[in-house]
Amino acid sequence: MTNKEDKVLNIKQDMFIDRILREYPEAIQVFISNGFEDFADSDLISRLGPFLKLKTALKARGINIDLFLQLIEEKLSETRGLNMSAVHDLKPGQKAPNLLALLPCPLKIPLQEEFSSFICSSYRQGELEYLIEGNANNQLSYYTYVEQFEDIDDVPDIVISPGINSFFYKGFVEKFIDKGYFADAAEYMPGEMLKRAGVKDPGGNYTMICMNLLVMVADLDQMGDLPLPKSWGDLLHPQYEKKVVIRGQKEFFCETTLLTIFKDYGLEGVEKLGRSVKAGWHPAQMAKMAGSGNVNAPAISVMPYFFTKTIKNKGNVKVIWPWDGAIISPVSMLVKASKMEQLKNAWSFFTGTAAAKICAGAFFPSLHPEVDNKIPEEASFNWLGWEFIKSRDIGAILNELNQCFLKAYKGYII
Repeated sequence: MTNKEDKVLNIKQDMFIDRILREYPEAIQVFISNGFEDFADSDLISRLGPFLKLKTALKARGINIDLFLQLIEEKLSETRGLNMSAVHDLKPGQKAPNLLALLPCPLKIPLQEEFSSFICSSYRQGELEYLIEGNANNQLSYYTYVEQFEDIDDVPDIVISPGINSFFYKGFVEKFIDKGYFADAAEYMPGEMLKRAGVKDPGGNYTMICMNLLVMVADLDQMGDLPLPKSWGDLLHPQYEKKVVIRGQKEFFCETTLLTIFKDYGLEGVEKLGRSVKAGWHPAQMAKMAGSGNVNAPAISVMPYFFTKTIKNKGNVKVIWPWDGAIISPVSMLVKASKMEQLKNAWSFFTGTAAAKICAGAFFPSLHPEVDNKIPEEASFNWLGWEFIKSRDIGAILNELNQCFLKAYKGYII
């Protein structure tokens, strides 16, 4: 762009998408025509636009920023004429968002309500910018853009996210985690049961708030003469071929399940799991079908512990806590070390007893030692481990595992 164009079109690469579209609404057509069809959803933009910078979005699509700005310039020339007014910088007091929380659906509403009430007594209006959203409603995959973050200012001051996502991938770890940009915000050790599972990050970077536990549910009518599985390894046996349902859809299946099977049984185990899986479902669908007598119900469902509590036909099902442990899918928080003091009220809410009780009440065991998680005393846990995560290229491994799984899964579809 020339200096003249910079003055006319005052869009900078570090600007957030929502601000650009607010100041230049005509630009939406340029975004849509260049592969950002999701941006047509105004509600989505209002929710996630404040957390996505222009440079990050364009890098994810491999689009040259100067050429893209030229396209916007041309579009505005068509609609406004050549004498366009410049965009002013951020108004006094206006700042980038501080907190982004993408939460599992069962936690979204109760934590959002409690946090909203808490925030009114802790911050003045407009002092803290935040978004609490259900992860399943994240139509625009925020994680795709995480991989394009170049500097620490691209990352919100506090990020909460479920599962093993882009915040655990090698690129993010090397650029931000290894350099000490984030600090553990939990000022306590978990209870003895979870302490033994090794869920506390020894590196002091990630703060695990709670856990989404995966267990098995057997539909006794559909099992027939099949033996009940006792471990995750049992699901890999040929007798369970096309008898199992796990979380997933189309080309995507539960990353934590695939990684755990790989950790314990290697690529061969992932391939065998692909042969055993009948379909990928949402856990709510699994809970609805379990024990229903429907001929399409799977014999075994791998679902979050929370959803086992929503099964209506409990007389015809058996919840199985594997002897090698319920799979831990973490709900983790990243807090910038440089903002620990400034935003203490915000992050301390999520590590405090109020949030911990909400998580435990929804059957997402909390790491807070003073909270009763109401899980079986004999229960064990299957956690990937921090060394496993930080010492490997998790993103690359997941791509390999997904391809291995899909090849076996599709090859056995009749």
